[in-house]
Amino acid sequence: MRRLAATLAASVVPCLAAVPLAVPAAAPASPAPAAVAGPVAGPVAGPVAGPVAGATVGAPDRRADVPSREQWLADVKTAMTGARAYVRERAASAAPGERLAVNFDIDNTVIATYYDGGGPIPQMTKFVRLLQRKDVAVLFNTGRSADQRASTRAQLRRNGFPVDGLCLRGLGKTLPYGKQRCRDLFVARGYTLIANVGNNDTDFAGDGYERAYRLPNYDGVLG
Repeated sequence: MRRLAATLAASVVPCLAAVPLAVPAAAPASPAPAAVAGPVAGPVAGPVAGPVAGATVGAPDRRADVPSREQWLADVKTAMTGARAYVRERAASAAPGERLAVNFDIDNTVIATYYDGGGPIPQMTKFVRLLQRKDVAVLFNTGRSADQRASTRAQLRRNGFPVDGLCLRGLGKTLPYGKQRCRDLFVARGYTLIANVGNNDTDFAGDGYERAYRLPNYDGVLG
């Protein structure tokens, strides 16, 4: 019996060694948690208050803020407050032989380029008539280019404005330079510029005039 048991044990051990052990397979990795639909504790994705990186943002339409024609005309009248009385006083005190003149811008100063598409500004029409009665010359100093001389002179006359002088901007010249050059030219021709009427910063840059009357341009829209 002992010999039989030993024989059986010797035959069982090699069989067990030849059988591979079953190793448990690795558990699959847990998937990443999915996004949860619903309120998020933090900034919520949505419209951005400001320009998006890489996006082209158009300039704001400033025309929406421009007053009505009636308000503009009222603002023009306010800007010219005292001008008529000043002209009367200055003409009365002119030195013998002194050639008085008023220097005018054109667009949206005497011509309603923005509101009326090129008609005369009533307040300016009346003011120019006073200048004529007081023998004060009417001179025009514009940022329009020199190649528009004929059409500009025709437009002014068509709208009832006398043209005692017309000076336009030279090719490639800046507005401040052109405006000052024209005033210097008028003075060189013997005029005393008792007033300068315009509606833009460039109309008043420099010197050569006694008083300034600035009409509205509403942040450059009527520039």
